[in-house]
Amino acid sequence: MNNQVASTPTVETASPIQVPRYSYYALGVLTGVNFLNYIDRQVLPAVAYAMKQDPRLHLSDTEIGALEAALLLSFTILAPLFGRLGDRYSRTRLMAGAAVVWSIATGLTALTDRSPLIPPSLHFVVPITQFGVQLSGIAIALCLVRALVGVGESSYSTITPTLIADYFPPQRRATALGIFQAAIPMGFALGYVFGGVLAHFFGWRVAFMVVGVPGMIAALVVWRLNEPVRGATDTHHAKADNHLKPGAQEPWLRTCWRILSTRDWLLSTLGYTSLTFVLGAFGTWASLMLIQDKHMSDTAANVALGVTVLCAGATGTFGGGWIADRFAAKRHNGYFLVCAASSFLGIIPAVMALVFHQPAFFLPAIFLAIVFLFSNNAPFHAILVNSVPPTIRASAMALNIVTIHVLGDVISRAGVGVLSDSIGAGNYAVLGALARSLGIDPTHEHLTAALLVVPFALLASSLFFLWGARKRPRTGAAV
Repeated sequence: MNNQVASTPTVETASPIQVPRYSYYALGVLTGVNFLNYIDRQVLPAVAYAMKQDPRLHLSDTEIGALEAALLLSFTILAPLFGRLGDRYSRTRLMAGAAVVWSIATGLTALTDRSPLIPPSLHFVVPITQFGVQLSGIAIALCLVRALVGVGESSYSTITPTLIADYFPPQRRATALGIFQAAIPMGFALGYVFGGVLAHFFGWRVAFMVVGVPGMIAALVVWRLNEPVRGATDTHHAKADNHLKPGAQEPWLRTCWRILSTRDWLLSTLGYTSLTFVLGAFGTWASLMLIQDKHMSDTAANVALGVTVLCAGATGTFGGGWIADRFAAKRHNGYFLVCAASSFLGIIPAVMALVFHQPAFFLPAIFLAIVFLFSNNAPFHAILVNSVPPTIRASAMALNIVTIHVLGDVISRAGVGVLSDSIGAGNYAVLGALARSLGIDPTHEHLTAALLVVPFALLASSLFFLWGARKRPRTGAAV
């Protein structure tokens, strides 16, 4: 595989690294919009219980999973398009337009079931499992609107890390990306809190309408950001490589092959795909699990999750970026090692969170699991943006998004719902037996039993990152 670019930058000068103040301002704006992005995304899991209880909807676990999968499928399918556009055109303009699209679509979710254009119901069989899936017309309409949310989010998530890479030099990127990625747990957390509280007092429709408004305002601020020169903060070695291989001018398939054949990109993406499977399963189903299987009230479950995710996610994301930058300064494979350790250490608390039934035990376990899960965010994205030249970074992010979602949380968000309904119907005896051995009743706690796939995905993530860490340093390599 192509190892032309090392995962850890070479420091070419001992002088202090100066970062312009505007770079920090831009990072703050981009982080704020990412925060709103994840609030909008997380409102649906927060109000899922209220939507299931709505007599107009009466959604099943399978249909809730389908709504989440619809968002991620559109997000994934369009990521390569926005990656290519991000390598050629103004990234700030593309991101501002994206924020407008997902904000409008979030608000429309509240009105979809009132539309006179509800499609007919749909029945199909899931390949391999042979499990029949029935989606009502309202569920299909909601899927279409959630897919529109994914259209906007695919642009923003694909392009933003490439902008940050051009605002900050390699030696500061993991920390900067850690700050940006900290918006994910914060958005997750407040999505749970805002969605749960608004749904409790005003109904689930108001929750979608309210959270969609700030994104429209944020789009104006993003529109006015200065567009940095691609590769402006990279070392002279990387700039020379960019001059020789300008990704924006070469054919798309050749660019894809260059990215896919880069060892660091491939192994880090495989490791993060397994982690994304876990994050998708947790993000969609944790609230319902606490309500249905742990017997918490819907408001208490969402507030408890919100506070836990906020504290643990921020700790993991900031801490992971800070530790990774310092560890990578001493070891060429530091970013990979931090990712491998984080995924592995998350296995035990993830199992404990599923097994325990008392809040005094399962909430601390959830906290620890989230700390380790989010510790991967900053070092992983540092590996990703450092592994390819600046001229094709948006395309590399796009291919990464396609991979981690198609093979990761698209499967877990929809699959756990299908698996839960199937276990509740008495299928998947092996998984049911495993659940019973851990003290989980698969008949009444079928959602918790379905989530037992999470520890296995964490183990796979750790092994892929450990594989990436085994690479020997190359002499003279630089970002």
